Amino acid sequence: LDALSVALPLAALLAFVGLNFMSATARGLAVTRKRASYEKCARQLALLALLLGWLLLICGRVWLFFTQGSYTPDSLSDFMVEMSWVMLGLAVLFNSLYFALWKFLLKMPMLHVGLGVVSGIQACIATAASLAAARMLTALARPDADMLTLGHIYVPGFGTPFWCAIFWALPLTLAVAGGMGAFWLVLRRKYDDFGRDHYNTMLPWCATWARNAWAIFWVILLASSVFDVQREWQNDTFTAMDAVLESAELLLWLVPALLWTLVGRSATPMRHKLTLLAALVLAVAVMLPFYMNMTEITLPVYLTDGIE
Repeated sequence: LDALSVALPLAALLAFVGLNFMSATARGLAVTRKRASYEKCARQLALLALLLGWLLLICGRVWLFFTQGSYTPDSLSDFMVEMSWVMLGLAVLFNSLYFALWKFLLKMPMLHVGLGVVSGIQACIATAASLAAARMLTALARPDADMLTLGHIYVPGFGTPFWCAIFWALPLTLAVAGGMGAFWLVLRRKYDDFGRDHYNTMLPWCATWARNAWAIFWVILLASSVFDVQREWQNDTFTAMDAVLESAELLLWLVPALLWTLVGRSATPMRHKLTLLAALVLAVAVMLPFYMNMTEITLPVYLTDGIE
């Protein structure tokens, strides 16, 4: 339950970010490629983003009401939590306008696409603010919280868990959005009867989008793993068992991309419902440990001396 309480909201937030960009891209392709399927797909993805956005906004407000209590103006943590919710609210507002003004902006596609991109950018800001607030709340719950400064909590540097989570956020948002969007199209098949050709075109497009974004994420992880292995090798702490485990993890991280590739190249993508679900669940499960590690804070040695 603890893992689900982190994985589900995080997956919904990342998907909300990516779906804004996916919908805006499909809206633009509908004009440049002159295909109605992209227009319909863009609206379907925008609907999913709208549902996720409002769900996150309402549930987030309820969670804050029961856990945070009253707002303290002088508290930095309360301010950061409230600002993350406000940033999300602005993103949801832009997304709602993007969806509500669909018919009015049909003849102004560039303005409509721009509104979708603005919604995605604002959602990125909300995601960064939410991750920063989560790290702050975790820091304050530590027994040595009085020793922590903002420099200890948000220390910049290559390879630190918090900044790795920030760097990985963009490819993960696009990958999770593509995977969730593809599965959403499968669920909407009975309600949005746009014909077999529409789904045979748009389902592989969403799956390919997810595959490409996940491939970028995997390459970043590969580079990060090589950096870690090189550092441990120099310290003589890297063993043969570590090599086997590291290789197995890298291969596991590659499975979602392989599953999405299978759907993207299939002549009958609508038959791959379980494949899409498995890829999405595995992607969420794989990314969870990295964001759990994001809240780890290591104090300098001179501050931890004498603390048992």
